[in-house]
Amino acid sequence: MNEAQLNLPYIKPNNMFLALFPIVLLMIMLASSVMVFGGDGASGANQVALIIAGIVTICIGMYRGFSYKYLEDEFVKGISSAITSLIILLLIGGLVASWSISGTIPTMISYGVHMLNTDYLYLCALVVSSFVSLSIGSSWSTCATIGVAFIGISNVLGLNPAITAGAIISGAYFGDKLSPLSETTNLASTISGVELSQHVKNMLYTTIPSIVLAGIIFTIIGLTLSDTANSVNPESITAIDTELNKVFNISVINLIPLVFLIVMSVMRLPTILILVTGIVTGVIIAITYQTNTVAILSGKENDLVNNLLYVWAAIAEGVNANFGNDTINELLSGGGMVSMTNTLFLVIAAVFFGSLLDAVGSLKYLLNKISFLVRRLSLLMVTTVCTAISLNLITGDQYISIILPGKIYKNNYIELNVSKTLMSRSLEDGGTITSVLIPWHSCAVFISGVLGISTLDYLPYCLFNIINPILAIIVALFFIKYFNISLNKFEKEAEEEAGIVKCK
Repeated sequence: MNEAQLNLPYIKPNNMFLALFPIVLLMIMLASSVMVFGGDGASGANQVALIIAGIVTICIGMYRGFSYKYLEDEFVKGISSAITSLIILLLIGGLVASWSISGTIPTMISYGVHMLNTDYLYLCALVVSSFVSLSIGSSWSTCATIGVAFIGISNVLGLNPAITAGAIISGAYFGDKLSPLSETTNLASTISGVELSQHVKNMLYTTIPSIVLAGIIFTIIGLTLSDTANSVNPESITAIDTELNKVFNISVINLIPLVFLIVMSVMRLPTILILVTGIVTGVIIAITYQTNTVAILSGKENDLVNNLLYVWAAIAEGVNANFGNDTINELLSGGGMVSMTNTLFLVIAAVFFGSLLDAVGSLKYLLNKISFLVRRLSLLMVTTVCTAISLNLITGDQYISIILPGKIYKNNYIELNVSKTLMSRSLEDGGTITSVLIPWHSCAVFISGVLGISTLDYLPYCLFNIINPILAIIVALFFIKYFNISLNKFEKEAEEEAGIVKCK
């Protein structure tokens, strides 16, 4: 970006007040939203705050000399880059509805009630979510499928759904962080300029201890609270399972969409194709194997055309279960593309604000101010983690929290002549992991929506997401000297070709 490109005679220099004002304003509005609306702030108040902060940023940009046309082009470009993510969000909403009607989610709940011990359900939710997320590389898809089933099992067994949600999210983000199929994992590797396998390998130092510690705590919580769970009347659990079997044909056939999801993800097929396949297989099972169930839901004659029309509408609008059992109705209602509206609004608002901050150079100005102060490796890594967390707080966008610190601090790691896997790991320790803990973040809004648990309720139990960044900071401050921090052979070759490797 230069004045000639902008077709402007003069751009006023940035300063701390101009760079910080929209960010501070946003933080005040978001804090007010949480205090006034609580978890409901994600239904609109947070989005309005982001839009207002974006408009203020436009005013500051125009005051400095940027044309409105340039600023408009920048936020349009940013929103355009998020279109794929928005389509994926809509498809996930449709997937949840499709799997509820097809019996996929009810089957997982029914099997889970019989197979899982209440003492270890939290641990099991952690382990299973970790495995699925590691296989498919998506924390969102994991929470929207396996996660929804575990919340249902938790409710049936009388366990705390907020703790269950914390265990699901912890496992989902553990798998997302380490999976070579994950977008954030590939993004952090690419931005840092390190080989993907090296990036994943280096993350194990902080990720494995964090998930092990989280697993131990969830086990202790499960054993401690087992008496409460066991106080639930076994007859009520049997009654719910009986009701599920009465209104659905519970069978392994219903798990076919889940198998497709995992296999196609492992094959690294496009996410949109995977989700569409999951929806279509769910629809086929619903209209061929769950005909009586669909007829009950639609309230119309059991006819192929009527059933297909109802399923079609439910994918868009969600399921409104009316099986005559309040617990079953609560378990299976929801989903649909319309249920993603708040999340879509938030993603657009966050990208709008983040793109404008980037366009006027505010974020780069502030990060550059910090980068000049960082000369020691330990402080550089801590700053990278904290900057990624701060950008999650400010922009509500997970990708910005990885991309911007990666671009700004990359030269600092090069100057210290250390492996950039330390940077790529720090970006994920701070950026990927903490996004789901922030009530106005797109990740938190989506996951709280599909699980039916507010961010503030599940936050204390997202043990992995809390432990991992703390452990990353501790390792950077006190134990980094015990790591092999020199350039690895892949980085040496790349740096030597670029002619920027310094002599020690």
